[in-house]
Amino acid sequence: MLTPHKKLSFWAILDDKSNYGHVKLLLAKSDVYTAYQKMEALWEAKLGNCVVAMHMDGAKECSLDHLGENLTSCRVVMQVMAPYAHSQNGKAKQFIQTLKDGFQTLLTDSGLPMSFWGDTVLTVAYIRNHVPTSVLPTNMTPFEEMEHTKPDLSHLQVWGCQCFVAIPPELWTKGGPHCFEAIFVGYEENHLSWHVQDLNGKYHFSCDIIFNKLVPGHLSPSSSSSPPLPPSSSSSPTLSSPPPHPAHILTRTAKGQTFADAIQL
Repeated sequence: MLTPHKKLSFWAILDDKSNYGHVKLLLAKSDVYTAYQKMEALWEAKLGNCVVAMHMDGAKECSLDHLGENLTSCRVVMQVMAPYAHSQNGKAKQFIQTLKDGFQTLLTDSGLPMSFWGDTVLTVAYIRNHVPTSVLPTNMTPFEEMEHTKPDLSHLQVWGCQCFVAIPPELWTKGGPHCFEAIFVGYEENHLSWHVQDLNGKYHFSCDIIFNKLVPGHLSPSSSSSPPLPPSSSSSPTLSSPPPHPAHILTRTAKGQTFADAIQL
């Protein structure tokens, strides 16, 4: 299913030393090469080391095509696992399974539609990097091993909850609202801000948000995930209108009745 950002799948890679995981949403499998280039430059800058070996499955977009050619030209050893030998994938397999289980859990708990799967996968990967793991020393997190500093967890929120985002004063309108309702959908690495989606499906990035953690977010009926029905050539679409308000009985005073009689004459 397509995400609101028009993505169909995700690509995941794990640093063997720090156990830090990176996830990128993709529209096509051919986008793996671009995603790897950005990740490689970022990790090499942070760790000060170059990639010397890459363990992967035999997917064409990884072992062949542009990514495979780039790894070969950079003399990176490609350790391609045997077909259907999933146990050879080691920690990477467990990482991907954690992402799958995590996004299903978040979607079920929030009650949001499957179109939010991309936001949940990115959120699960983010949280996993910020909590301790058994393959590192006690209480050590992948984030700490990668960034050489303790992670700040004070900004973690309940995924999918209702929130209210402040509108910058520069965008205020006369008599208009100063905030809008939205759904919390994710984080941004190295930023104490949050990604939200308003009730019409538009994404925003803000640091001035009030979270209602006990109330799940929801979309407006017009932005539901169900596709609209095609228009019929024999009939025109009908719009449902709200029920009319009950009529109020007006009682005129004596002066009011005299004025009404005068106008009628």
